Amino acid sequence: MRVLRKLISSLFFICFLSSCTDSYNTYSYSGFALGTKFNIIYNSTEPFTDLEFIADSIFFDLNKSLSTYIPNSDISKINNGDSSVQVDDNFITVFNKSKSIWKHTNGYFDPTAGILTNAYGLGPNTVPKYYVNNDSIMNFIGFEKVFLENRSVKISKGMYLDFNAIAKGYCVDLLSNVLKENDIKNHLIEIGGEMYASGINNITNTNWKVGISDPLQPEINKQKIFLNNNALASSGNYRKFLIEPDTGFKIVHTINPNNGRADQTNILATSVIAKNCMTADAYATAFMAMPLDKSINLINTDESLDGMIIYLDVKNEIQTFYSLGFKNSIFN
Repeated sequence: MRVLRKLISSLFFICFLSSCTDSYNTYSYSGFALGTKFNIIYNSTEPFTDLEFIADSIFFDLNKSLSTYIPNSDISKINNGDSSVQVDDNFITVFNKSKSIWKHTNGYFDPTAGILTNAYGLGPNTVPKYYVNNDSIMNFIGFEKVFLENRSVKISKGMYLDFNAIAKGYCVDLLSNVLKENDIKNHLIEIGGEMYASGINNITNTNWKVGISDPLQPEINKQKIFLNNNALASSGNYRKFLIEPDTGFKIVHTINPNNGRADQTNILATSVIAKNCMTADAYATAFMAMPLDKSINLINTDESLDGMIIYLDVKNEIQTFYSLGFKNSIFN
């Protein structure tokens, strides 16, 4: 389970800003929000002058509701035992989606695993540790123990909620909805590697083109794919991990919420294509923690998902699984 700070994938845009074609121009807005970089590119006959204000408002509202890095956010107050918090619509949407994916992945996607992140020293304001008493901590893990009643969150004392593995994807969806509501149908939005492509690139008259970095050579090799009215999210354990100084044991940033361990895994990276970025974001995280065969079976039996999983086989050689839909989206 990816926890407090999900790996920021080195996904990148393969699109070029150019002059108008058939009265369309390409406009962009980029910056830093939710602890990472974001990019918004859209085709329109004129600039969307309210975009910066609306985007900043969305970022502010999500931080106020869901950021574990902000002490007075709703989720921080809940984690600190404040039962009087009345959560907003953003919180409710993310909570309900998380509960659905938690069930679908048999608990491998679990927003309560954040306490393990802190225990291993992988969260904010924590010190890295190499030995953790999982047995005691597991008493505070399990999304089945958390309930949403109207706008109140029912959670046991000592438990810790963390939606960072889904919140950036949700924010991408919110921004896309704003553009669509303002009749800007053709756009590409990316926040920290999670992205959604709507329509086509009017300038090139093709589907949007994006790339996924090779986990071992992230600055060199890219897997290039087309996106059209769907989202892409990636996760990996090849950059953020701890090394136990005596044994050299790798403690990766992906933690299995079903057993509480941050074990070395043969999964190097995952990428998921889905109809919305919130879904893609969460499943990319879950597939980092799930056994490879379970991930492949879920992808192959769920028509709403496509995926790519890069892993090490028994000979320690790199292999890649592609679902059919994912493979068909690849271009050279």
